[in-house]
Amino acid sequence: MISEKFRRQLRQEARLWKAEGLVDDELYQQLADRYQFNSLETAASNRFVIILILGGGILLGLGVITFVAANWQQWPRYMRVLLLLSVLMGFNAGGFYLWQHPTSESKQRLGQGLLMAGALSLGANIALLAQMFHIGGSPYGLYVVWGLGVLIMAYSLKLRSLSVLAIILLGLGYFQGIGIALSARNLSAIDILLQYMPIASAILFIPLAYWCQSRVVFIMALLAIAIPLLVITERLISYDSITRIWVAISLILIPTWLWSYRDSQWPHVHGQPFQAIAHSLAIFYLGVLCFIFSFFDVWNNFDFWTYRDTPENSNIMLINILAFVVISLWQWFQIIKPHGSQRYWGVNAYTTAISAMIIITGLVTFWHISIAQISTIATLIFNLQMFLLGAVTVRLGLLKGNRSAFWYGMVLLVLQIISRMFEYETELLLKALVLVLCGIAVIIAGLWFEKNLSRSNLPNSRS
Repeated sequence: MISEKFRRQLRQEARLWKAEGLVDDELYQQLADRYQFNSLETAASNRFVIILILGGGILLGLGVITFVAANWQQWPRYMRVLLLLSVLMGFNAGGFYLWQHPTSESKQRLGQGLLMAGALSLGANIALLAQMFHIGGSPYGLYVVWGLGVLIMAYSLKLRSLSVLAIILLGLGYFQGIGIALSARNLSAIDILLQYMPIASAILFIPLAYWCQSRVVFIMALLAIAIPLLVITERLISYDSITRIWVAISLILIPTWLWSYRDSQWPHVHGQPFQAIAHSLAIFYLGVLCFIFSFFDVWNNFDFWTYRDTPENSNIMLINILAFVVISLWQWFQIIKPHGSQRYWGVNAYTTAISAMIIITGLVTFWHISIAQISTIATLIFNLQMFLLGAVTVRLGLLKGNRSAFWYGMVLLVLQIISRMFEYETELLLKALVLVLCGIAVIIAGLWFEKNLSRSNLPNSRS
């Protein structure tokens, strides 16, 4: 997938090459045709139009829902059913026709907007038909069924907007119903789905991201897996009778799985379109975790997180964790085994550093909560890890010219310095001096990085 940023940079350089006589008109035209330079001028306006169309589709769907609700009680049942089905089929049929057989690009966008309105009207149909025919159900059940319906539409049409809406709806259903589902005795199919949401999200959403070839859908799919795992971690921490090793495993499970994620484990996937995203989220998670655990009070008050009762269906939470432990072990086995011309087992230096950080995090956490409290040592270790992660990320950004990695590392380093100043008793004058020095350091480092990045982007002929 060639990004628009790359195409813009290539067009700028190609024009420079043409002006300097490095390429002739024919070669420049071939590049322009291959990378569609002419379409770049309208790219920004096209994105704005897409946002308008999608926003209009959402408002249109909400308007229909409001109109129906205002006149609902005055209409007979058959008319209400007919109206609901007509609106649903009208939006989806019209949207599918305009999207599948467009006579212009604007009509295709209009079709996408109508399909979005149809997906929203699906929720109104489910809720109102259930009310008309006295079908009981919970609010979170509505979101789950609605989300599954939109998910089927997303798979059928390969539309990013519908995929995002499906993940959001299922996420809303999860947050509203997970507390009930974990303590329910008479389980419904929806309760079972919510209990195993991390596994279900991996099965439902990750293939959808590849099917739609959408980075946004992939990021949301990873969040739909990671957030339920964090909920499970929080619940495991909150109960004293659960084996403490599972708490340590659940804390490091997300970066372990994300860093070992490979696109090659999926069939018919060429290149690495999403692997870098998983790695970035793993580093982001480790940075946030190191920042939280770099405070002494977090370790000193760790016992305040526990209660004295046992949750019902706690085994279900452990099954979710165990499933991703197995997946992570298999993925790491695929990483360390020899590939192609590689004759020995092993990983590169950067993967070694990340894996060491993950293992240390798990061991320190397990030791503190199971063997003996090491609040001071744990605080020191996580401050050191936060510094190393920031320094390594800055170096990676410098080596690869990655602006996001560089600034993420800078933020970690500055946050560590500032948070230590405000965590402990220091004079106001010293705090002001530290803030000024951090500000100057960030400005100098940023200007130096951007200057070197601009130099590295110049063609060799000008260097």
